Amino acid sequence: MFNIGFLWLALSIGAEITGTSMIKKTNSFKKFGPSLLVIGAYCLCYFALTRAMGYMPVGVAYSLWCGFGIVGVTAVSMLLYKQKPDLPAIFAMALIIGGSIIMNTFSQM
Repeated sequence: MFNIGFLWLALSIGAEITGTSMIKKTNSFKKFGPSLLVIGAYCLCYFALTRAMGYMPVGVAYSLWCGFGIVGVTAVSMLLYKQKPDLPAIFAMALIIGGSIIMNTFSQM
């Protein structure tokens, strides 16, 4: 059965990835536009995360939020900032994704 909490969680993860990825563009919060985007993204992120936790266990929501946030920010940083993850980073991200899938598939939380 579908859980609406996952939609809230996806929104939260997307907002967190946006906010975190744009921090560098704020120039230490000296640039108004990117700074406003970061603040707005984090407000949306935590609002949506709070809503998601109303539908799913805190541990599941937070672990997915952290894991997919890490992978998402890394992917966006590759595009925006031309950063290249090395083999250990790629392996670690594969473990994060695998752990998230295992937890959601097999956990009884």
